Order: sequence, then C-alpha cells, then structure tokens
Amino acid sequence: MATRTGRFARANQWLQFARQWHLIDANHQDVYVLGEKVARHLAGKQKPLWHPEADCGDHVVVVNCKDVAMEGFDWKHRIFHFDNQYPQGRADIPAYQIHEYDPCRVIFMAIYNKLGNNLIRRKHIQRLHLFPDAKMPEYIQKNIGNLLEQVQVVPRKSTDYTAEERAAFPRLVHFPEDHFEEWEAPIKPPGRHEKPAFGKAKDKK
Repeated sequence: MATRTGRFARANQWLQFARQWHLIDANHQDVYVLGEKVARHLAGKQKPLWHPEADCGDHVVVVNCKDVAMEGFDWKHRIFHFDNQYPQGRADIPAYQIHEYDPCRVIFMAIYNKLGNNLIRRKHIQRLHLFPDAKMPEYIQKNIGNLLEQVQVVPRKSTDYTAEERAAFPRLVHFPEDHFEEWEAPIKPPGRHEKPAFGKAKDKK
C-alpha cells in the first residue's frame, strides 16, 4: 500500500541527496576541532546514506581563516614537514610562519588530515572554500543555505558589554563615587625622568 509523504518529508529527502552549501566562521576557533567538523560535512557523514566509498558530501565555506586559534604555544612548536623528493628539498616550517605567508594554509592541512587516508578525499577537498576574511564572491553567497554552529564559544571583550550589563553584573568590591577607573580614562604617562648631568649642579652654584 502506497503511503503519502508530506512536503517537509520530501524536502528532507531531497536535501539528503543534494549538495548543500554550509557557512562557518573560524574566528577564535581551534584549528583541529574546527577541521574535524568541516571534514565531517565535506564527506557527508551527517547524512544517513553515508558510505566510506560514496561521494555524498556538501560544500563548506569557511570565513575569517586568519583569526583561527591554536592551543598553548602550538603556533611556535607545531612543525610541518615538507619534502618534494628532490635533493635538499626537505623543509621543517613552524605553523606561525605558514600562517603569515598564507592565512588559509594551516586550516586547509588540518581539514585534509581529518578527511582520512583515502583517495576519495581528493574529491571532498575540492568542495572546500576558504577565505581569510569575511569577503567572498557573490555567487558563493547566493548558494549558501545553512549556517553551522561554531565549535567554541567566543568570549566577548569588556568593551562589548553595555552599561546596563555592567551595572547588573555582581560586584565583589563597591568603590566610592569618586573612584577613578584607568581603563575608562587612561592616565597620561609623566615621561622619562632625566637625571641632571654630573657637574652641572655645581656650576650653577
């Protein structure tokens, strides 16, 4: 007996087979945690029809790649090894030097590594679109249909809070009304103290 399916069920079925375009912001996000999530959508592992040998992944657009983060001192201690199989072709480059040369290269290598050691990841990585800032071509903006949640919560700066939020925040110390807050009105440095040269004070006398 044939069963009727609603429009919502048919739309979900179409989305499973179609290639969607996802957008995610890499601002203050860990490179490897973000790379694992992006690789999951590039391979289509979030779909119920996923198979290791099936090419059912989606497009993923990553913006603000220049503002990605790493744990601790990984920018300095994380070393990437390159070898082009030629004499004197080996190079060990730290992560911060690669990030300064190409802001999208570090996150690209992290995502490519999370896709696994297989041949089909070459097709998956072709659907990855990386941008160092929030600017992107217009044709990509028209294709985006889903916004992915960030893997980490970005804390707000003290200047991002409004005056009402600051007043409602619980205080441990109550300052007097004439208390001076340096971060609101910074104190001008008095300058460098110049010690009189030896012998000048005696000459004045």
